[in-house]
Amino acid sequence: MLIFVNPVCRYGQGRRTWALVEPALRRRFESFEAEEIRSPESFEGQVRTALAAGERVFIAAGGDGTVNLLLNALLNSDVMGDGVVLGAVGLGSSNDFHKPFRPESFVAGVPVRMDRQNAMACDVIAVSYQNGGDGLSRRYCLINASVGITAEANALYNSRARSIALIQRISHEAAVVASALQTIVRYRNISAALSFKHPPSRAFAITNLSVIKNPHFAGGLCYDTAIRPNDGRIGVNLCAGMTKWEAVMTLLRLYRKDFCGNLKTYSWFTREFALQSKTTFALEMDGEVVKTNRAVFSVLPGLIRCCA
Repeated sequence: MLIFVNPVCRYGQGRRTWALVEPALRRRFESFEAEEIRSPESFEGQVRTALAAGERVFIAAGGDGTVNLLLNALLNSDVMGDGVVLGAVGLGSSNDFHKPFRPESFVAGVPVRMDRQNAMACDVIAVSYQNGGDGLSRRYCLINASVGITAEANALYNSRARSIALIQRISHEAAVVASALQTIVRYRNISAALSFKHPPSRAFAITNLSVIKNPHFAGGLCYDTAIRPNDGRIGVNLCAGMTKWEAVMTLLRLYRKDFCGNLKTYSWFTREFALQSKTTFALEMDGEVVKTNRAVFSVLPGLIRCCA
C-alpha cells in the first residue's frame, strides 16, 4: 500500500494534517509507505514508477482534487495492469469522495477509505473536451463534472481571491457560499446545444449543468438523484434559463437535497452526451477547472476498484 500525500492541499495545511493523522493510520491499518506528491506535472512519473515496481494499492492523501490527480495518473499509465485499487485519506476541505460519511470510517477526525479487502468496481466519468485549435483532451472523474455556476464558482474558490481567502480561513462552507453568490451576481446563462445518441440536439440557456456519479458536492450541497457508484450510468442535473434569484433559491434547496421537479430544472440518466457552445465556458471535473467550448461526457462502467 502506497500513500501519496499532497502537502499543499487545504490551503497549504496538507503536510501538517498528515503528520497528525499518520500515527493513528499506522495503528489501525497494515503497514504502508508514504511519499509526498512533488508536483502535479511530475506525478504521473511517480505513479508509473510505483506501478512498475509492483505496487497495486494506491491511496490519495488530500482533497478531491488529489483523488482526481491519482485517478488520472493511474488510467493514463501504460503499465497499470490488473488488480489496481484506489483509496483516499480525506485531508481536503469538502472530501466529497468519502460521502456519505460513515462514522466508522473516521481516523483521528479524518475520513478514510483504505479497506482494500472490501473494494468494489466503480464507474468513471470520461470527459473529452476541446483544448484549443483542433486538439482534444480527455480527463476522468469519480465524483462529478459541471458547467455553469458550479464550475465558475469552483474557479473563483480555487483562485483564492482575497475576499474568498479571508473567508476560507474561517469556514470552508461559508467560502463555498460566498463563491457561489459572487458567481451568480455576475453570471450570464450559456447558450449551448446538448446532443444525444439519437438526434435532434436540444438548445438550452444553461444556468448550471452537473454530470454526477456522486450526488454530494461542494461541502453540504447534494442532489436528490438516485445514482450509485456502479450502476453503469451518469446522472445529469440541468438548470436552464434561470434568473439570478431563481439560481440563489436553487442553491438553498440543494442544502435540503431538493432539486428534481422544481421550476426550470431537468434530471435524467444517460451513458453519453455532448455539449457545444459558440462561446467558451468553464468546465469543472472533480474540482479542477479548464476552459473549452465543447465537451463529451460518457460513463466507463466498473473501470477502477475503490477501497471501502
